[in-house]
Amino acid sequence: MQSDSDFGSALDYDLAVVVRIHPDKLASTVETLKMLGRPVILLSSVNANSSQGRNLICLPEVEEWPALVVVLAQQVLYHQRIKANFERMQELNSELEREASLGRYMLEVRHNLNNALTSVLGNSDLILLDSDQLPASLRSQVETIRNMGMRMNEIMHRFSSLQKEMQLMEQQSGSSGVRSAAAGAV
Repeated sequence: MQSDSDFGSALDYDLAVVVRIHPDKLASTVETLKMLGRPVILLSSVNANSSQGRNLICLPEVEEWPALVVVLAQQVLYHQRIKANFERMQELNSELEREASLGRYMLEVRHNLNNALTSVLGNSDLILLDSDQLPASLRSQVETIRNMGMRMNEIMHRFSSLQKEMQLMEQQSGSSGVRSAAAGAV
């Protein structure tokens, strides 16, 4: 059993079970436990139900209380884990939604980028065909423009390949789901 002064050093816990609090210390103990914000099960011979809070469960002491407390503690910790996992899944879902939005945007913009890229590559090729009249430094710059345009073109082809792969995987997973549903119905 911990005294009021021990609470400051005992903050590293998942669930506290408090038993046999002197009636004179019950109110201050309950307030301290509420402020800590962690789940607490309080077993008391004094009625403390009016002190219950979001993380505080007050139960009367009964003859078989140790078994009751163990089961209740397991349930409280289980629900805490579920809540923590749910919050983490929400964070991951938000992150995936942001990434999916970016991917959809890239696919939408791809066509316009390809059009602009075709113009850059075509005009740089035309300039290089008539490169005899260009100064060497200008020819080098146009070649750089063309080479970078070719690299961008390769990246755009990768986007197209990726989109086709994703569509194929989507079709395969959809058709396997249909087959599974049909097999389950038979």
